[in-house]
Amino acid sequence: MRIAAGFAAAAVATIAFSGQASAAETASCSTTGARGSMGATYPTGDNWQYAEFKIALSVTDTAADGHHVAVRLLTKAIGTDAVTKWSWHSLLTGKGDTLTLSTTAQTSWGIWATGVEVARFEGDTKLNSCTDWS
Repeated sequence: MRIAAGFAAAAVATIAFSGQASAAETASCSTTGARGSMGATYPTGDNWQYAEFKIALSVTDTAADGHHVAVRLLTKAIGTDAVTKWSWHSLLTGKGDTLTLSTTAQTSWGIWATGVEVARFEGDTKLNSCTDWS
């Protein structure tokens, strides 16, 4: 499954990666009612930023409150602090359940940082969220 990128910018602190070796990077956070994580395996080679990244996403519903939770990948392109917010993946089944998925991410403008956003929703309205960068 490939996640489609959306375009939105936000000022968020991040740690950049400059290595070329394949590396697994992780990010995780918790907010009221939800916790989640992201794992990214960075590609190898001279142009690693433009290659396909392997991504694992996870979100757990931690509250019996009638709200659903969701997780999405965040990336930053080379040469900018603009954040690309990828598609949400929702968990609708309730407290104690976890959604885990594997996918890939690749952009023509390159990826130099990966992160995660975890949120709790009422319908389409985001109630609260957290972010973390690998």
